[in-house]
Amino acid sequence: MEGRTVEHSAVTMSEVMMPHQANPYGNVHGGETMKLMDTAAGVAALRHSHANVVTARVEGINFYSPIRVGNFVVIDAQLTFVSRSTMEVRVEVFAEDVRRETKHHALTAYFVMVALDDDGKPAEVPPLILSSNKEKEIWEQGKLRYQACKGEISDGEDTFKICREGPRPEA
Repeated sequence: MEGRTVEHSAVTMSEVMMPHQANPYGNVHGGETMKLMDTAAGVAALRHSHANVVTARVEGINFYSPIRVGNFVVIDAQLTFVSRSTMEVRVEVFAEDVRRETKHHALTAYFVMVALDDDGKPAEVPPLILSSNKEKEIWEQGKLRYQACKGEISDGEDTFKICREGPRPEA
């Protein structure tokens, strides 16, 4: 299987945040932002794998600063690590106040996406071609995150569980 570069699958999406995406005080709901991030991660994983992809886990969502109604939001997604069927995608969100000409880094997260075949089973993905020392460094960090959770995402053929956390006890 021929590999693909980080650049090949990188995605940039953008959107102006509107009042229906925010609370009464003008702060955009975190879930609205996370949905945009999931979409960007999914497109990056799709570009790399050329397969149906699903989100298996989201790790390290860190909200650094609020996003406000009227902000122009830019979402950058790029693969950082791949294994046989999973792809880690780093997603960063930047918010720009166009009128004030200010831009800030709003949040970052790592999405673990799984490629699926036509039967819904994990499918092999192409290797990731690393083109710089920075990409190699990021790959190694992704590999460490992957190894920390390896084998903990799948709990059988058709069920998934969360890395480092078991199910809540039934009430």
